[in-house]
Amino acid sequence: MKTIRHIVLILSLLSIGACTEWLDLRPESEIVLEDYWQTEAQASSVLSAGYRALTLPASVERMFVWGELRSDNVVEGDVILLDLLRIMTVNITPTNPFANWGVFYEIINYCNTFLYFAPDVVNKDQNFTESKLHQMEAEALAIRAFAYFYLVRAFREVPLVLEPSIDDLQNYDQAKATEREILDQILKDLLQSKQMVRADYGKGAYNKGRFTRNAVNALLADVYLWDQQYANCVEVTNEILADKSLQLVDGEKVINEVFYLGNSRESIFELQFDKDIQYNSTVDMLFGYAGVPNGQLSYPVYLTSDGNFSPFNYAASAIKESTEDIREDHFYGKSVNGTGYSIYKYALIQITENADGTFTPRYRTSATTTNWVVYRLSDIMLMKAEALVQLNRNEQDLRNALQLVNTTYLRSNETADSLNFIAYANQGDMEKLVLRERQRELMFEGKRWFDLMRVVRRKNDPTAILAYLSPKLSGDNMQLKKLSVMDGLYFPVLKSELDINANLIQNPFYENENFMN
Repeated sequence: MKTIRHIVLILSLLSIGACTEWLDLRPESEIVLEDYWQTEAQASSVLSAGYRALTLPASVERMFVWGELRSDNVVEGDVILLDLLRIMTVNITPTNPFANWGVFYEIINYCNTFLYFAPDVVNKDQNFTESKLHQMEAEALAIRAFAYFYLVRAFREVPLVLEPSIDDLQNYDQAKATEREILDQILKDLLQSKQMVRADYGKGAYNKGRFTRNAVNALLADVYLWDQQYANCVEVTNEILADKSLQLVDGEKVINEVFYLGNSRESIFELQFDKDIQYNSTVDMLFGYAGVPNGQLSYPVYLTSDGNFSPFNYAASAIKESTEDIREDHFYGKSVNGTGYSIYKYALIQITENADGTFTPRYRTSATTTNWVVYRLSDIMLMKAEALVQLNRNEQDLRNALQLVNTTYLRSNETADSLNFIAYANQGDMEKLVLRERQRELMFEGKRWFDLMRVVRRKNDPTAILAYLSPKLSGDNMQLKKLSVMDGLYFPVLKSELDINANLIQNPFYENENFMN
């Protein structure tokens, strides 16, 4: 496999002095592998390199593209990369660069290398104890599981590589593993990680930027939800919700505290950026910033003008949801090109309401950067709500799900009444409510496509996605036809990977001339 065969292990060495932060991921030098793995500091630097690789533009771009771009949340902005537009318009080909999974295998290789070599360092450095080793192994397992979870959701079947690429004589031409094999490995890694990982690193940025027990549980809950293990999802979300140090930020402060300042009290895991070390260029490209307020993407007009599709002002029996929802004013803003509205989330420092009821956005400058939020408390609440609705063991499951929805809903609808159970008293209506609330709360965070895919997977029916996407695609018959095939909802294997690895097989959808023309 090309991206594995040609990976060179770049060891990002960190200074360990008192003035150096562990998460300041500065690549300092490269050394010969055989001379490495002598000290705790060297082992730690490889783990740090795995975290750093998560923040590379190629990583964050794919987290968003794979998790949001094809959803109903976004349309093109003023100018958009052609490759992004092709994905958005259901015209994905095996040469599209966003089908390149290489950066995730680079991350996986850092983890595999650490897990292979680090145990021997305990015998060479007396300061590197078994306890420290196991805590760091827990992080490496979690990072590897995180990378594979993105791969399995985007491609369904990918090579499962659990050994480091350290020898030119190794055979890297691995065939795909099944989705079941990959999910089983992810769960095995996370359950092992959970037994060893630290609950607290004693420092704010570490607690948000490194895998803690809460972060491992958040990822585990996400995997359980995808794998339809709903009782297990409820169990691990309960563990997170029991941590009272996690609290929702006031609705008016979400843009500033969660998405600008970062590492907020509701954050569980977010990728750490610094303007002088690793700048988050992805949010600039996608959403904009001061001087360039319109990014490559915008929020579709039809989601604001039609109550049947919009998550805001949604009619439900005799009431309406979110008629004065501050997220509608805080998460997106002014018209871009007649088809969409500018995206505020991540692009702003804050937004203030004027006396006349209008809102004034204050944009972040290019001299500042933002973290990328992966998991936060409201996401966990709504994961649990979704799992409870699918369990539906009794009426109380649905009532508990509604209570969780009301918690996030009322944060952004402070003058509204609680949503009434009578309006959502059956499983189908409650399922749609949770899906709408997740859309309102988590839009532009790389979640929406995966949310819709869970609906498809539960129904085992790809056409279930069409109700959400047909307005965006203006009823284009060919695009809708492509989305009606299960394999078409996953990405193709990149052509260059197929060229170099004879054991790889293309997603059959992308070999069908009826869909590729």
